[in-house]
Amino acid sequence: MSRGPSLAQKCQFVFAAAAIVILAGALVVPWLRLEWVVDESQRETSRQLAETWAQNGFALTRTAGIPIPIRVVQVDQIESSGISDPFVDAAERAFSANPTQTEVFEAVQSSEGMVYRYALALRETQWRAIQDRQFVDFAARASDVALGDPLRAVLVIERTSQFAAGQIASNRWYLVVSGVVAVVLAVVVFWWILTQLIFSPVRRLRDSMERVRRGDLTVRSNLRTGDELEELSRAFDQMLDELDRVQNSLRAMNESLDLKVVQLSEANVGLFESNRLKSDFVASVSHELRTPLNSIIGFAELLVEMARKDADADPKRQRYAANILTSARMLLEMINELLDMAKIQAGRMSASVVTSSIADLLEGLQAIMKPQAMSKLIEMEAEVEADIPSVETDPGKLQQILYNFLSNAIKFSPPGSTIRIEAVHTTLESRPAVRIAVVDQGPGIAFDLQETVFEKFRQIDASHTRSHGGTGLGLAICRELAQILGCTVGLISEPGRGATFFVTVPVLYRVRERKPLLPTAAENDGRSRSAPMG
Repeated sequence: MSRGPSLAQKCQFVFAAAAIVILAGALVVPWLRLEWVVDESQRETSRQLAETWAQNGFALTRTAGIPIPIRVVQVDQIESSGISDPFVDAAERAFSANPTQTEVFEAVQSSEGMVYRYALALRETQWRAIQDRQFVDFAARASDVALGDPLRAVLVIERTSQFAAGQIASNRWYLVVSGVVAVVLAVVVFWWILTQLIFSPVRRLRDSMERVRRGDLTVRSNLRTGDELEELSRAFDQMLDELDRVQNSLRAMNESLDLKVVQLSEANVGLFESNRLKSDFVASVSHELRTPLNSIIGFAELLVEMARKDADADPKRQRYAANILTSARMLLEMINELLDMAKIQAGRMSASVVTSSIADLLEGLQAIMKPQAMSKLIEMEAEVEADIPSVETDPGKLQQILYNFLSNAIKFSPPGSTIRIEAVHTTLESRPAVRIAVVDQGPGIAFDLQETVFEKFRQIDASHTRSHGGTGLGLAICRELAQILGCTVGLISEPGRGATFFVTVPVLYRVRERKPLLPTAAENDGRSRSAPMG
C-alpha cells in the first residue's frame, strides 16, 4: 500500500496556507489605506497652498520668479470664454450646486507620475478679502449682491508628483516582502516547534511500537517531555511491562501444558493399550464361551425333546429343561452382543455391500421373529410402499439392526398387540433412501431418556427390579452398525403411546469420510496462501 504525505508534511502545508491567508487578509487594509493616506497628504498640501494664497493674494505668483502651480479661473471667464477643462467645469458645477462645498480633489495616474488636482471655491466674501487690489476689480455688482455670497472664482492647483507614486509602489513592495518574510519565518518557527516538541517524541513512540511489532518486548520509550506525550509514553511502557509479564506467564503455562500433554499422551497410550487388551479379552472370552454354551443349548434342546416324547416323563423335568434352554439362549444373545461391540470398538467390523431387496429382507426377518412373537400372542404386519428400490448395503448387518428393533418391540409390547414394519421412500443428505421403521404398542419412552437410549449400557428401566433383562448394548450396536453402513437410526415416541424405531438406508452406498484430527499439509498450505499479509 502506497504511503501518503506524513503528518509533519500535512501540518506544515496547512499552517503555511493558513499563514498566507491570515497575513494576506491582514495586509489588505494597509495595502488599500496606503494610497488613501498619500492622497490625503497631497490634499492637505494643496489645501495649505490654497490657504497660503488666500492670505497673501496674487503676490505669491512672483515669489523669487518661480511660478506656483496656482491659477484662478473666474466664473465669468468659465461661462463666456468656454474654457474646455473638465476638472474646472466639474468643480464649478459642484460648487454652484452645493453652496456649502468648498473644495474638490482628484488624483490621476499619468506617464510622468501622479497628477493631483485641487479646486477651492472663492465666493464673494472671500473674494473681497483679498488684499492685493492691483489685479482684481472689486467694484460692487447689483446682481452679485442680490445672490448673497455667490461663487466668483475657482482656485485650481495642479501638481505632478513622482515621489508620491514612488512612495505608494515602494511601500506596497515593502508590504509584500514583509508578508513573505513573515510567512517564511512563521513556517520555519512552526516547523521547529512541531519537530522538537511533537514529532520527535512521536517518532520515538513509533520506533518503539515498530520494534514491539517485530517481537522485541524489552524496548521502552522513556519520554521526558513533561506533557501529555510523557503520560502517553508512561502508559505505553506500563502496557509493555504488563505484556511482558503476561507473556512470561503464558510461556510458563505453555511449558506446564507441554509437560501435561506429554503425560496425557503417555496415559492415553496406556489407556488405548488397556482398551485394546480389554476388547481382545472380551472378544476372546466371548468366543470361548460360545463353544460350551452351544453344547449346553444343544443338550437342553435334546432334553426338552426327550421329555416331550416320553409320556411318563415328570412335567417338572420338561419345565426345567425348557428353563435351561431359555436361559442359555439369553446368555448366548448377551455374549453375541458383547462380541459384536468388541469387534466394532476394535475396528474389525467391516461391511460386505451387495444389492439387497427390502421386501425379501423383511420377509426373512418376519420368519425369524415369528416364533418369538407368537409366544406372546403378538402379530406382525409388514407395509412396504410400492416401487421400493433395492439398496446397496450389507444385508446381514441391516437385518441385525432390524432384529434388535423387533426384539425390543416384542419384549416391551403387551400380549395381543400388533407390531408394524413399514418401508417408505425418503431422502438422506439430499440422496434417495429407504426408511424402515418398527412401530410397537408398548409403554413408550420418556422424553428425557430418548437421547440416551442409543448409548452403551443404557436401558429404560435401570433398577434392579426391572422386568426385562439385557445388557443395554442392543441399540448401541444398532447405531454403530448404522454408521458403518452409512445409515442413520432414530426414535419417535410418546410415553404411553408406543415407540417407533427407524433406520434410514441410502439407495447407493457411500463410505463416510472422517475428517482427520489434525489438518493436512495441503490444508495448511492453502491457509497460509489465503492469510492476509501483515
